Amino acid sequence: MRRLLLGAALLLACARVPFVEPQPIPQADQGAWKVERERYTRAGKIYDGFATNAFASAVYQPIEVREARVDRVATWRKLTVQEKGALLATERDEAARWDDFLLALFTPDRADNDLDTARSVWRVALVLPEGDVLPEKIELVHVDATVRELYPNVGDFDVVYRVRFPRVSDAIAGRDFTLRLAGSRGRLDLRFAAGVAEHVPAQSGAGLNP
Repeated sequence: MRRLLLGAALLLACARVPFVEPQPIPQADQGAWKVERERYTRAGKIYDGFATNAFASAVYQPIEVREARVDRVATWRKLTVQEKGALLATERDEAARWDDFLLALFTPDRADNDLDTARSVWRVALVLPEGDVLPEKIELVHVDATVRELYPNVGDFDVVYRVRFPRVSDAIAGRDFTLRLAGSRGRLDLRFAAGVAEHVPAQSGAGLNP
C-alpha cells in the first residue's frame, strides 16, 4: 500500500509540472535570421584519400545578415530601442567599410588551425574577378552561448575566426566571389554565387587542387 501511495504521489507531481517552451524564442532556425544566415553560408572539406585534412564553414556578413542578427539578438536580450539602435549603427558602419566573414575551421592537427597567426600554414584570400584581396585582419572569436545559438554551423571542435577584408570596390553581396583557404594541406574554395539564396556546399578536393 505504501508503495502504491508513493507511486501515485509521484505521478501527481509529474502531472503538475508546467510545460516549458524551448529557449531561446525565436530559435535559430526561425524567421529572417535563418533566411539571411543560410543565404550567405557555405561549407566544404579538404580530403586526403579517406582522411579529412580540414573542414570549414563561413557566413558572409553583408548588411542584410548584420541587421537580421541585430534584430534576433535584440529580441533575445530584450534590448531597448536605444540599445538596438546603437548596435545597428555599429553594424551598418562596419558593413560600409569591410567585407567580413565568420569562419569556423576544424583541422585534425590543432597546429594547422592557426589562421590568426602571422605564419599561418594557410593563405586566406577573397577571390574576385579583378584579383585576390588579402585579409586586413583575422581574429579569434570567443564561442559563447550566443554564438552557438546564432550559428548552428559552428561545431564543438571548431575554432572560429572573424576574417575582415578591406573594401576595395562596391559591396560584393550581389557578385560572384570565393573565399579561399590554401596551403600544404590542400585548397578549399567556398564559392558564393550572385542570386543564390540557399546553402550551397563547397566542392571537396584532395591535396592541392589545380
